[in-house]
Amino acid sequence: MVPMGSSLKLCLVAEGKADVYPRLGPTCLWDTGAAHAVVEQADGRVETLEGEALSYATPSEKLNPYFVVWGQR
Repeated sequence: MVPMGSSLKLCLVAEGKADVYPRLGPTCLWDTGAAHAVVEQADGRVETLEGEALSYATPSEKLNPYFVVWGQR
């Protein structure tokens, strides 16, 4: 476990320095949006605990659900 912001942890997964990052605490949409794009461009994925892609389609919902970041497929 490494203490740092969520977006930096997503970037560690994108870089291949971590295989997975489970987030089981509150984060806001703006905390993860850009890093989510970086993960996807590195062929990783960000999913809810139900296995669905993390969505930003409802901006009135300011908090993300719990999620897992997976490294390269």
